[in-house]
Amino acid sequence: MNSIVVKITSRVKNNKSLFWGEIGALVYAGFFVLSLADQQLFSYMGVTAQPAVDMIRKLFWQDILLIQAKILGVYMILGFLCGLAWYYFWSALLGARFWLMRLRGKLPVMVLSLVATEVFFLVASMLKYPQVYSEYFHERSPWRQALQEGVTAHLQPVYFYLTICFLLLLFIVFLFRRWSWLVRMIAVSLAGSALIVWGLLALTQKTYRQIPAGLNVIIISADSLRNDYVTDELTPNLISLAQQGTRFQQCYVSLPRTFPQWITYLKSQYPSQHGVRNMFPEKSLREQDQGSLCTVLKKYGYRTAVVSDFAGDVFSRFQAGFDIVKTPYFNFNTLIEQRCLEMHYLLLPYILNQAGRDIFPVLKEMANNADPIVLEREAEKIIAGFKGRQNFFLVLFSSVTHFPYAAPYPYYSMFTKPGYQGRYKYYKPNIPGESLALPPADLAQIRGLYKGAVRSLDDMAGRLMTYLEKNNLDQNTIIIVLSDHGEQLYEHGWGQGHGEHLRGRAVLNVPLIIKKPGASFPVQESGSIVRDIDVAPTILDLLHIPAPPTMAGVSLLPLARGTTSSLNLTAFAETGLWFTDKGDNFYQQQRIMYPDIISLGEIDSTYNNEVVVKPEYRSLTTIAKHRMIRTERYKLIYIPTRQGMQFELYDTYNDPQELNNIAAQESKTVAMLKNQLFQWMSLDKHSFWRNGYLVPYQ
Repeated sequence: MNSIVVKITSRVKNNKSLFWGEIGALVYAGFFVLSLADQQLFSYMGVTAQPAVDMIRKLFWQDILLIQAKILGVYMILGFLCGLAWYYFWSALLGARFWLMRLRGKLPVMVLSLVATEVFFLVASMLKYPQVYSEYFHERSPWRQALQEGVTAHLQPVYFYLTICFLLLLFIVFLFRRWSWLVRMIAVSLAGSALIVWGLLALTQKTYRQIPAGLNVIIISADSLRNDYVTDELTPNLISLAQQGTRFQQCYVSLPRTFPQWITYLKSQYPSQHGVRNMFPEKSLREQDQGSLCTVLKKYGYRTAVVSDFAGDVFSRFQAGFDIVKTPYFNFNTLIEQRCLEMHYLLLPYILNQAGRDIFPVLKEMANNADPIVLEREAEKIIAGFKGRQNFFLVLFSSVTHFPYAAPYPYYSMFTKPGYQGRYKYYKPNIPGESLALPPADLAQIRGLYKGAVRSLDDMAGRLMTYLEKNNLDQNTIIIVLSDHGEQLYEHGWGQGHGEHLRGRAVLNVPLIIKKPGASFPVQESGSIVRDIDVAPTILDLLHIPAPPTMAGVSLLPLARGTTSSLNLTAFAETGLWFTDKGDNFYQQQRIMYPDIISLGEIDSTYNNEVVVKPEYRSLTTIAKHRMIRTERYKLIYIPTRQGMQFELYDTYNDPQELNNIAAQESKTVAMLKNQLFQWMSLDKHSFWRNGYLVPYQ
């Protein structure tokens, strides 16, 4: 024991700063252990299964150990740096008195300082991103819930900025008193460097601001953005764009799930044509990029890019022709790494930023950390790389409006009641099979969270528009606003989410705004039906580029230019996968049953551990889909069950909410629309009709 004390004392005397850095590393290693104590089971899409947990532990234990080792390393590096920082702070503040203190006197001061640092950053991060910490505080115990609610109710970010500024000022004052010559040298160096950088930027400014011939295209999009939530109150910036262009009030999507829907947008083909019918397609379907919008634009000299967070991981999983893909990647390893990081809530305060995403790219995959500001900054960097050199096509796809509606400060509290203390205080987790009978206070809270997410998206769009104006890019950039689908928010007992059924307009009817620089379109708003497959041909028409014959849509410019009031289009749609086979939702009783997502999916070890639907279920999941046809007046829904086909018919002129099924009273209308719907379903060349069902070939 005496030898250990001697060694430590010698270490302190010989290299004081490094020793205290090592103390910091040890303290932060303790935070690592403390976080692991709150370990949770693995789940996906809200579904947890013990066999899946056992399988993960058996097959991926090495991956888990490697991830945890990396996390521990980051903890210890942060602790080492914090230890050094506090050593120099107390040295500057106390001077010789600190150096003369014995080890047993310094150690409590340093440890308390390190713990205070952790608490400081945890509270600050909890205020900005309370959704990230809700699992470990708000949902754990009464005292933790009270702690988090107290933080978000009574603190403001400005308090933390002022604290940091005060400590820095205190440090500088005492440092200046003791080492003024060093301070002067640093100040002169910083000023000189700033002058040089400013001069270089000034010299290159003219070249940087040149505008190439032709038009750029930016798609501002959001997952689950409802058309009826694009309003003056919630989205003033998007409304301003609509007033400068054309808003299509009745744009319908073909399959309200992100993966197949974006392929539909980019290829102008229905899911039955391009083959991707769910979120987990096999490898062969993901590697078809011929005829996509990006492929066509690249032939005409365009550079293409996409920026997104967790819902945009689909862009890294299929070949769409983008030159730059700044999105997370999704496979089973991603799920494991994400869960490992989520457990370390004492590390998250330091890495929920761009630097953290560089170290742990999987952070972009966290559904409860979708920050539109981060995406907008990434988009600006990409635009800066293109500007003055080449025309570009950019997709900016935000996930903030996707459940769990986890917008950062101050949006999560902007449209909610301060006194709410229920489960959905900060976000709305996905809970498959959840009861539809939620109390009014919960429903109001969920819709308030969604509104806050929509507002955060709109503010991001406003910042991007300002950036384009400052850099003279608003004069040659087409702006398009759209969504992959809308969202049910418990209206009429239809539940929450998207893709499970085809009732109502909240999910299928998405915003579509097109703004072309220069003279505005004569028509500011069109009420005629248009489709997702029409977006790509419209973009090409705006750029005077011919659309390839593989595209099934048409240009919408005649509507925007006022040369016609209707294109007489008919919209079609189908449902996605059902992730659970439980619940009291109506579609769980009106469907062909198959297992939940845990049993339905498998890991394709031959292709990056991607999650795919098992081959034995692919035909069944396609047969089971609900389908829809939507004309200007009527909407017909086809529902296959094991007892036979069912149809629902709605007269949208007299019943805009689609609440009264009149199929029994309008048999002729049903027969006419059924014939058109079945013709559309027959576009699927990989299926055939048997006993009234469309059955895929094996």
